[in-house]
Amino acid sequence: MQTLHGGSWYGIHGDSVVRFTEADGGVEFTAFPEDKSCDKKIFRLSDDIRMIFSEISRDPLIHRLIKAYPGLRLMRQEPHQCLFSFVCASNTNIPMIRRMLHELTRKFGRLVKVDGIQFFTFPSAADINRASIDELRACGLGYRAKAIKAAADAVASGRLDFDALKNKSYQEAKNELLRVYGVGNKIADCVLLFSLEKLDAFPIDVWIARALVDHYRWLHKKKFGNKVTCQQYEYLSSSARDYFGRYAGYAQQYLYYYMRHTAGKKW
Repeated sequence: MQTLHGGSWYGIHGDSVVRFTEADGGVEFTAFPEDKSCDKKIFRLSDDIRMIFSEISRDPLIHRLIKAYPGLRLMRQEPHQCLFSFVCASNTNIPMIRRMLHELTRKFGRLVKVDGIQFFTFPSAADINRASIDELRACGLGYRAKAIKAAADAVASGRLDFDALKNKSYQEAKNELLRVYGVGNKIADCVLLFSLEKLDAFPIDVWIARALVDHYRWLHKKKFGNKVTCQQYEYLSSSARDYFGRYAGYAQQYLYYYMRHTAGKKW
């Protein structure tokens, strides 16, 4: 889904190829087909970042992380790409996720060339829904093929309407996502945060669970391990959203990056 070539970084954003190039001490952003506001949309450059930092700086740790990682931002992804990507991400690692998404785009995406390089756009829900379970398994999805198929059917049929979800409350939108086979609390919260404008969403994975254990014991009364139950997840996520407020998702990103970085994990 991403590649480095000739000093430029390329990635896929839905039907577009995006390119980042270091130039004149800054970064030049280009989208193919042309979209002059694409960088503003993807990196949420219209967000009032100073106000957001002020609101989430509830404790010394977050205050320190904001200073330590000044360029860290939330990305706004295409909803269908975001949903399928996080379904693929369940119970696996980043290299495996990249391989699965690479195969999905090669088999069901559209071939385009940019700067002489071959790319495949991210397939639509309808494209994926036309594939059989066996064809999806051939992309290395394993047991996730059934969930990918169910998600594609929900989107392609209109039962899952992303535009409508953006206008619903956090909990209403989450309840709709949870009705889709294979979508649990974490996947739903990731989709809400990264593509459906619910900036109060606070996804909890193993890294965030460790952050809550190591740095926010006072925020929760019950003991839990790296793997949390559905009931524990809902309690912890609600507590974190109440604590960090309407931009809890930004705090989550700083904690997530910090926990992986201090553990020496590569991306």
